[in-house]
This record gives sequence, structure tokens and C-alpha cells, in this order.
Amino acid sequence: MDLLDKFIGSLLGSAVGDALGMPLEGFSALEIQRAFGRVVDMLPAPEHHFHYGLRAGQYTDDTEETLILAESLLEAQGFSGDVFAEHLVRWGSKWILDERLNRGVGITTRSAIENMLSGKPWQEAGVSIETCGAAMRAAPIGLVYHWDLSMVSRYSELQSIVTHRSRAARAGAVAVAVGAALSLLDLPRMRILEVSTEIATRISPDLGRKLEEVRVLLHSDRDPSDALELLGTSPSVHDAVPSAFYCFVRLEPEEALVEAVNAGGDTDSVASMAGALAGARYGTSWIPERWLSQLENRDMIEELGRGLGRLSLRLSGRV
Repeated sequence: MDLLDKFIGSLLGSAVGDALGMPLEGFSALEIQRAFGRVVDMLPAPEHHFHYGLRAGQYTDDTEETLILAESLLEAQGFSGDVFAEHLVRWGSKWILDERLNRGVGITTRSAIENMLSGKPWQEAGVSIETCGAAMRAAPIGLVYHWDLSMVSRYSELQSIVTHRSRAARAGAVAVAVGAALSLLDLPRMRILEVSTEIATRISPDLGRKLEEVRVLLHSDRDPSDALELLGTSPSVHDAVPSAFYCFVRLEPEEALVEAVNAGGDTDSVASMAGALAGARYGTSWIPERWLSQLENRDMIEELGRGLGRLSLRLSGRV
């Protein structure tokens, strides 16, 4: 399979997962079932929902931040905390002035951006809250540096501390970035989980133990919906990252995203991370046209994927 197709697939997979989960974020699985049935298609945000106004196929801050990280990598020709922080502040300045532009930014990221706007350097701006905001955007690091897991781990931690300083949040970012890197290399999905767990555990044993629970559940005969209820799907990094890995390893790509969003909770983040991993593993061929045809900024996302692929080839010395 063409390596560039996997880079594009990871960014598109992340974005379609985010957009699919967008209108369901914050609802429980039971509330989703009662109000929507089983969701398999893009939907607009319902009236009175905090994403109300977003149309079918539009994404949230999850994808915005993923694309910001990708753009900063291309601008700096590699990871630069200074450049990434500048991009975040520029983006944050817009929705701080006009809340209509805010697509669900979490308190951790908002606080960090406000800290940087008040003059704090990015190395000190992050907040020690154990949410998944740094993990949900981390895949581009794994894509670009997939040939060196030590660099993947280092840079995914650095991009985390700009907003999320806690050990668990940093470990979650490392797990997703390492998972994306190993997916590019076509490792078996269970092995991807094992290596990602091992490396994340060095940073946060607590998150490592939760990722170990994923492996236990994968060897059980539990229905995926029951397994996700046990793991949890809240915005906590201890819930969202393990659930994303569970969906990626347990299910085929399209069904992984469908299962993630119908589980309720932080639907967009869980599906976004599962989609990033699936796209890095399988490229673009699995993504249904009914999703892609509605996806916001599809062409721009594909071009960013190509750019990341070319950057990775240069940095690794293969061109």
C-alpha cells in the first residue's frame, strides 16, 4: 500500500470520526439510541446541543487541533514547540474574541491558551488535568516520525505539555502517536496495542494499567458495547484513549467508528483517535464515500496528509 495513502487515511480517519461523533457528544448510549437509533451517517448537531449550528460533516476542535499540529510540523519542517504554540494562540485568539467560532474547546486547552496570551511561555502554560485533549491530536507526530519511536515519544510529550501537563495526559498522547507510527508499519493490531501500552506505562503506570484492561477485554467474549461501557467513554484520558484502542483493535475500521460514537460520552474524541489509527493502518480505502462526500475541508486535509508524508520521507533520509 502507498505510504502517502496511509498518511492521508490517518488524517481523514481522524476527521470523519470526529464529524460522525460531533452531534452525539455528551449523550449517553441510551439517549443516542432513543433519539437517533444506531447512528451510521453524518448528522447535524441537534437543537439545544452545544455544537448546534454545525452541519453534517463538520468537525470539532479535535480535528482543528490535529490540523494545527500538522500545519506546524510542515511550517517548521519538524516539531517545534514554539511554532505549535504560536499556531494554537493564533487559533485561540479567534474564538476567545468570538465564541461562535468555539467548536467545543475543553477547559484545559482554553486555560493553557489564555496563559500563553497573558505572557507565559509554552513550556509553563499547560494545565495538569487528565483529559484527552493532547491525545486526540497526537497522531501527526507518530506519522512524521514513525521510523524512530524515541522521537515519537519525545515529541508527542512535548506537544502535550503545551496544554496538558499531567503524566496521564502526556502518556495518552504518546500512546496514540506510537499507535499511529506502528500502524503505518503494518504491525498486527494487538501488537500495536502492546507496544503502545508498554511505552505509555513508562510515563503513567495508571494509564498503562487501564490499557492493559483493553487487552483483557479483547480476549473475552464481551459485546463491544458492554466493553466500552466498562472502559468508559468520558473525556478523561483514562477512558477515551483505552476505548479508542479497543475499537481499533477489536473491530474493522468503519464499524470501529460507528461503535465508538454510539457508545456515548466523548464520542468525537474516541472515534477521532480510533479513526486516526485505522487510517494509518489501512489507508483511505475503508472510509465510506457517504462520509467523505460530506466532510468539511476534505481537499485541504488530504493535502496536509501528503505534505506530512513528504516531510517524513525527507526527515528519515529516504529522499
